[in-house]
Amino acid sequence: MINSPLCPCGSNLPYSSCCLPILDDHRCAKTAEALMRSRYTAFVKKNEQHIIASWHEINRPEKLNFDGHPVIWLGLTIHGVREGSENDVAGTVDFTSTYLENGLISRLREMSQFVREDGLWYYKEGECNVTRQKVERNSPCPCGSGNKFKRCCLLGNLTK
Repeated sequence: MINSPLCPCGSNLPYSSCCLPILDDHRCAKTAEALMRSRYTAFVKKNEQHIIASWHEINRPEKLNFDGHPVIWLGLTIHGVREGSENDVAGTVDFTSTYLENGLISRLREMSQFVREDGLWYYKEGECNVTRQKVERNSPCPCGSGNKFKRCCLLGNLTK
């Protein structure tokens, strides 16, 4: 997914016109959903700068540890958005991000709270639930490649 011309956020738009402008300039996120999608893409791309800059200062971490948690991001599903438009000061995005970590497929379902201050959207906090499921070696790879898991993402995890 990282090398695809389509944006990792699942919008079916080119990366260059979807999340890349927001990763380059936080002000380009006009809605809470746009910021949420860009944050997912930043995790896929390991863009720590954007993730931290778009995190509200009340609970912003100083840094992230991508090396301590190697994952393969598989997709983002937006279930719903409440408020969070260009004219709102707050919004909620309900989403699931799916990823592969240590041979387990994980689904993080989160209800994220966003606030807009001085024209910029920020991720404030979220309530999440994570489920994990073992992927069998001979099962189809959850990344959607059509290959068996053992010949695709499992192999990638073993060689890292």
